[in-house]
Amino acid sequence: MRVMYTSTLCVSSENNPTSGQILPILKKLEMHFTVTDGDTVFVSNLKKQVWGNLSKRYQSDKIRSFLEEATALDPRFKQKMDDNAAVWDRIKGKFLAKNLTDSEKSTDLDCGGDGDENMEGMESEAEENKMHPCKTPKMTPLEELFADEDAQKVTPQQHSMSIQDQVEKELHMYKAMPRIVTSDDAAAWWWNMRTTYPCLSDMAFSYLCVQASSTPSERVFSTAGDTICAERSRILPEKADMLVFLNKNCF
Repeated sequence: MRVMYTSTLCVSSENNPTSGQILPILKKLEMHFTVTDGDTVFVSNLKKQVWGNLSKRYQSDKIRSFLEEATALDPRFKQKMDDNAAVWDRIKGKFLAKNLTDSEKSTDLDCGGDGDENMEGMESEAEENKMHPCKTPKMTPLEELFADEDAQKVTPQQHSMSIQDQVEKELHMYKAMPRIVTSDDAAAWWWNMRTTYPCLSDMAFSYLCVQASSTPSERVFSTAGDTICAERSRILPEKADMLVFLNKNCF
């Protein structure tokens, strides 16, 4: 039962227990609790009982799909979804749908009913700018010396790549790269790679922010109970929030 204890620690730790590790852990448990020919009757029955209980978890289609996508976007376990093309298609489709929705919202805001108010705000801002013109920052000697060359500098030509092509390119690059070791923080990895994968990193954060279990959040309530005790009953809510935040993020 050691593997059971280790799996519990994996999803209950406070470091990086993300939803992307649920399915890989379940797969490990399934392999461990599979009945083999050399098992005794007691061990065989024990394995059947344990896996019979675990196999009933996360069976909802919606939850299962979410966990598959979270596993694919976890750079520690992404290779486990290499053969599941439907998962990558869902990820691409969800990003495109989200991008389309965001574009429609921005269009509605640009063409909304508050156009007159927006125009008045822009006019007042323009008048203020005339009254208080922004000072042009003074050039450094090096900038002044090479000003003519800087003016003629050819900016990199922007690729007229559609959002769909960009997502497909990032998916291809991401699937081709080797996985990171399990000791690394998946969210921190995506943060460091956000310039390389701007589209995928945005999607990954929405999945990896979901914890593998409620244990870390339950510990926050315990910490709050220790902070706001009878001897400190008059502590202000704002200060209590800061103390709990510091306790969970600085120690």
